[in-house]
Amino acid sequence: MSTPNGTALTMSGLGCLVVGAASGIGQATAQLLSTKVGRVVGADLPSATWPNAAAQYPQLPIDISDPGSVHEAVEKAISLVGRLDVVINTAGILGKIQPSSEETLEEFERLVRINLVGAFSLSQAVLPVMAANGFGRLVHFSSTAGKEGVAGMTGYSASKAGITGLVKALAKEYATSGVTVNAIAPGKIDTPLVSALPPTEADLQRIPMHRLGTAEEAAALVEYIISPAASYTTGFIYDLSGGRATY
Repeated sequence: MSTPNGTALTMSGLGCLVVGAASGIGQATAQLLSTKVGRVVGADLPSATWPNAAAQYPQLPIDISDPGSVHEAVEKAISLVGRLDVVINTAGILGKIQPSSEETLEEFERLVRINLVGAFSLSQAVLPVMAANGFGRLVHFSSTAGKEGVAGMTGYSASKAGITGLVKALAKEYATSGVTVNAIAPGKIDTPLVSALPPTEADLQRIPMHRLGTAEEAAALVEYIISPAASYTTGFIYDLSGGRATY
């Protein structure tokens, strides 16, 4: 793997920022990358409770719905790792399960502000930095809800569908810069976010593998996307649904 100017880069030399790293997929990703690249910074809400395993890398506060907080965290991450090559964004909320007629405008806007506008704000903060270095990997997390739509989760589905358009537009804009922009669309993954609404047997039957995915499987896919093996893929939404997604 190398930058357009020929400077060699290896996985062990990458500077990584993982947003949403205090739990779930973000936690698993930060832990995996800390063993693979060595220079990882985790970021999550100021109120987040960090696991003991996070002691192996620095932790920063970030409120992804606040552009000022995002830029401050990005600048601090760069000061800690020296350069920013990889940014993984797992931050997001589910919102209530309710009919669209009962979802308030404020609830809808909050979902869009955190899940989609937050992703845009983070992208704005990191892409120019990585492009200036001639290399970068930005990975956002979408959802099968963004592909299929989920009844009772209108705001969430819309916000995650927006990630697809965001990623594809940014990928084209930065295609010649040495930076790739991709997303992962998980289905039901065994994380604290999903455990708040445990899957029913009917839910599992809709998954061809008849099981939940794991945060470690998500982290392994992230590792592939940032690796030299995925250097020609950008603007893609990787499926992580056990075969549930139909496209």
